[in-house]
Amino acid sequence: MKYSTKMRKYLHFTFIVLLAVSFACSSKSNKDQERQSGDSLKFDRTLFDINENIINDSNNDELYIQRADYYLSVNKTDSALRDILIAIDINKENANHYITLSDAYLKIGNPDKCFEALNRTLVLDTRNKEALIKKAQLYLIMRDYDNTYSTISELLSIDKLNPIAYFVNAIAYLEEQDTTNAIRNLHIAVDQKQDYYEAQLQLGVLYSDKKNPVAINYLQNSINLKPRTIEPYHQLGLFFQENNRVQSAIITYNSILDIEPEFVPALYNLGYIQLVYQQNFVRAIDYFSKVVQLTPEYAEAWYNRGYCYELLGQLELARNDYQETLKIMSNYSKAIDGLNRLDAD
Repeated sequence: MKYSTKMRKYLHFTFIVLLAVSFACSSKSNKDQERQSGDSLKFDRTLFDINENIINDSNNDELYIQRADYYLSVNKTDSALRDILIAIDINKENANHYITLSDAYLKIGNPDKCFEALNRTLVLDTRNKEALIKKAQLYLIMRDYDNTYSTISELLSIDKLNPIAYFVNAIAYLEEQDTTNAIRNLHIAVDQKQDYYEAQLQLGVLYSDKKNPVAINYLQNSINLKPRTIEPYHQLGLFFQENNRVQSAIITYNSILDIEPEFVPALYNLGYIQLVYQQNFVRAIDYFSKVVQLTPEYAEAWYNRGYCYELLGQLELARNDYQETLKIMSNYSKAIDGLNRLDAD
């Protein structure tokens, strides 16, 4: 038996420093679809208005950048690139146009062109903070840590109050497994921006690794900042579970299920708690059954449900689940041992 733990690692961020965490998602509700439909109408109106403005002022480079930003937001990168190049043709000296160009090249996966555009920005404006932070982030994505640090250093010489810069530094240190400097930079980021969700969450993860109860504070801060986001609840539940605070773990996992009733890791961990800590095998079976229904390839859930059946004396059901486990993982030793126990009876 084992319970599902979040792999304890830094949270890798995209070029614009957005958290990248995947969760099981339920189908969208009608309300969500209605909201999307409303957003679509708003976007259509936005594009209509920009087009009208361009017709009336066709030499205004900023209007083409506005339309390019719109196209980037709806993943029409070719159209965005066309408008950015028109804007640059009208005004080659606007440094910020090249930042937008770098965003477009990043979307199509061309880091060389992205660097080229950011470097052009910095030729025109050597103290452009946005270009420097994006350049550092791009170096980070490419795992060029020396250039990440040097670019952040250059940025901090211009602006010491830049929490994103310290956050990028922290992620680079984490990738190089230097948790001491990572934590130091994350603390600076949070000191400068107390509502920095990603930094608060990452500190919670790192202190969880150390089994330091201060993790609770940072994870709770993250929950307060984004109360409908599952990740900080999940990390907090794992911290409680790994430190034998079972009731707190149960409460936290149930908070996740209030948000996302089909979140498999929470369902699995609640089943594990019922099996190992509460020894409520019937309740554990309920949770593991939901898990295998949602994720049929979850071998550990099949095995644990089978083990619950074995403990309840429902041996044929146990045998079936052990066999299902081995269909998924043919060398799963605990399922093999389980079948051997049943055959010995």
